[in-house]
Amino acid sequence: MSYQFKGTLHGQICEDCIESLSGIEVLLYLPWKRNNEIEVETNGKDHFRIVSNEEARLREKLFIAKTTTDANGNFSFEIDEEYQRGAFDIDIICHTVPFAVKKPTAGQTLQLHLTTIIPMQIEYWNFTIPYKIWCNIRGKYFDAWVICGHLRNCETNKPIANASVTAWDADFLTDDNLGTATTDANGHFRIDYTSATFKKTFLSPWINVETDPGLPLRFQSGPDVYFKATLAGETLVDETKDDARKNVDYCLCVNLCSKINVIDVNETFDSSWTGFGDSFSASYGTGAQDFDADGYAGAGKHVLYSVVALTGQAPLKAASGNRIKYRFLISDVTTPNNAASPAASNFTKIIGVTPGLFAVSQVLKLDKKVHTGTLDELPVISNAADFDADGWFDATNAIERTLVNNGYAISDLSLFKIIDTDTLLSLNTTALTSQPNVPDAPAGIPVPVANQIGIEKVAIRFQIGEQLANGTISIQAANGKTLNSVIMNNNSTFMKLAITELENDGLCTPISGSVHAKYTVYHPHLQSFKMTIRRNSSMTPDDITDGTFMPLTNNTDPTKTGHANSNLQIDNQVTLVRCTYSVKLYAHTRLHNGRNQQGQIGPVEQLFFYDV
Repeated sequence: MSYQFKGTLHGQICEDCIESLSGIEVLLYLPWKRNNEIEVETNGKDHFRIVSNEEARLREKLFIAKTTTDANGNFSFEIDEEYQRGAFDIDIICHTVPFAVKKPTAGQTLQLHLTTIIPMQIEYWNFTIPYKIWCNIRGKYFDAWVICGHLRNCETNKPIANASVTAWDADFLTDDNLGTATTDANGHFRIDYTSATFKKTFLSPWINVETDPGLPLRFQSGPDVYFKATLAGETLVDETKDDARKNVDYCLCVNLCSKINVIDVNETFDSSWTGFGDSFSASYGTGAQDFDADGYAGAGKHVLYSVVALTGQAPLKAASGNRIKYRFLISDVTTPNNAASPAASNFTKIIGVTPGLFAVSQVLKLDKKVHTGTLDELPVISNAADFDADGWFDATNAIERTLVNNGYAISDLSLFKIIDTDTLLSLNTTALTSQPNVPDAPAGIPVPVANQIGIEKVAIRFQIGEQLANGTISIQAANGKTLNSVIMNNNSTFMKLAITELENDGLCTPISGSVHAKYTVYHPHLQSFKMTIRRNSSMTPDDITDGTFMPLTNNTDPTKTGHANSNLQIDNQVTLVRCTYSVKLYAHTRLHNGRNQQGQIGPVEQLFFYDV
């Protein structure tokens, strides 16, 4: 009586990325005796080896049967009664692997010994080739490279579905697009590619190699991989070459996270205010994005300016089904960030109530589950109508208002996914700063102490609450947060520049002999400044230096706020010939809006004609 032996074959790429092995030949042999012993391993551990042509020839007389796996990797054998209680060697022959482009050359076979088992002791043989072996087979023999990964929300760890993920290879000249995939309901994605995808160079098609962007013309075997991801037009992941995983192997397993999340209208999770834009956390600490005790942001001791996004997450409803609301309160009284918070009575300003504090911004996005080509993506923009008299912001009201304004019924919300774009509210910091700018003064004179700009700071408190049936708000203290000190500034940088000889003889007078510049640069949060000179016949300017003060580079010392010089000689630093010259003064401050640092300020320019 025959016995049916069934099983399934899989190949492991990552711990949670397994592929079915279809079209694989499965071969049964009588055990190959070595030293008069038969190795029998029912769990199939560590018995793998590539079968050479010579070994295959020697084992031909031990061959019993062969079959081929179906699309799901399943196979089945009918084993004669005489073999039912015996042991078998199980081998496979790979003619291809999933998503492979390269095929073995004519007459070439890849035979792999898996293990030795006794079929009668196994009800069903479900076997997975470990990733170290399977990835090497895929890549070495079939040039099949693969990336398996997950995309989740950084805070909740919830998978993000339907996102588009693109893998890039950081290269010397032009980065290579390795492929794009869409995440499934579990946030999982897979990108398959070949070495030809990342070995294109400026010498292709004559020479194809992988070049390292870090060192020109250094060659390596694997790509340097970084990722971009989007969902409904929103950027989820925005890595650069600096984030690349260097010289990756045939299989790459990654976990990506994004602050943006896809939420359900009835979903509940912990609320939190986490940061300012995507650059700084809303916490005191020693991390590169944290605030220090004084209220400076990040390792660069930045200060906030202009409109700043207050980022984080909040559900639309509580577990009870009641609406969730949140608000931000501000105090002009501050304490160090490593000390006790100011008293509640000091938080007298509220975004959405105090004039000027609220700035309109996108707080959510509605993305139609099935795109129809019309109004598929609706940005949910915060509005003054979404606040109550106490400053509680109602995101559900913002969603419903958006639907109605675009011709939908409120009940049509079920047609959309709700994308949390990470911004809770946006704060206009100009309403919190009042220091006057430095009054005009001649170049070369330090800004007097009386005219210098003071440091302005506030405390910010986040509160989350559940709206009860009677209309009152039950504050969830556990999810609130206070940052005791945040420095802000919206002042202009004071910069003045003059050429001494022009001041003495007139702006149109040619200069000969020595040339001197006067300059003044001041801002309470100055990061750097520089002066350059360029003659009219040149495209490249030269730097003018002034001792240890210019250029002032990456200043994070709050005491270094500016410099002045009334007698800086230029001609002893740059060889002047008969020509027209342009002297320019530039500066950078440490002002930052949470997304980007304030751009270069200037130039302040002075022209002169030099006549030898």
